Amino acid sequence: MGWSSMENISVILVKPAGSMNIGMAARAIKNCGITNLKLVSPIYFRQREAHMMAVGAKDVVDSAVHYRTLSEALTDETCSFAFSRRMAKDREPYYSLDEAGPIMAKRALKGKLALVFGSEADGLTKDELYRCDFRVYIPTSETFGSLNIAQAVLLACFELFSETHGLKTRSEDFFVPNSEIKPMLDSLSRLLSEIGYNTKHEGKLRKKIRQAFAEIVGRAGLRHKDVNMFLGIFSQVRKTANIKS
Repeated sequence: MGWSSMENISVILVKPAGSMNIGMAARAIKNCGITNLKLVSPIYFRQREAHMMAVGAKDVVDSAVHYRTLSEALTDETCSFAFSRRMAKDREPYYSLDEAGPIMAKRALKGKLALVFGSEADGLTKDELYRCDFRVYIPTSETFGSLNIAQAVLLACFELFSETHGLKTRSEDFFVPNSEIKPMLDSLSRLLSEIGYNTKHEGKLRKKIRQAFAEIVGRAGLRHKDVNMFLGIFSQVRKTANIKS
């Protein structure tokens, strides 16, 4: 029996400033078959006010899970897409919404996927953008490009709904979440240190290698057997180099 890909999707609002916007966002995601809402350190949240705008989606508001940081909210996700009006020059690519749609759809079929949105006033910080695997912008008018957060959420969710509607997958094909990727990255860091990346200069290089590997893994996605394969490779390198675990 197949799994509905929409069940794998979460919408994460980082430091949302208004309860009514949270309510409108809840209604928007439920319109697209999504019920998983995560709130990261909301600046102002009153359930009653959110209910006023979440017509028919009060259950989404009530079941929303609260987190202190974006990193905590992403722990059980396998892939994340950050939405922002800012397009940083030092790290490409940025995808337009229509370009990201097919990618989001494929990843939603393979594991848990998060759509991440920043605060109404400031959006996502640079650090928050780079904690996500993909960065997406929604093309709008050059004369007035600002979107209400609920509008941005609806556009992104509808794009994903359009791409994924009716598609099915097998649970054994799912990508593993970040909580299972981190131990593999920790093992890589230890291995790099053990084979010589342990001076102050090489320590910085070791961190860069880990970050680059993490970004590649985040974009590609790993299954359980892929993680086990990498751990096996790390173990074999240790044996060949005569390094004790």
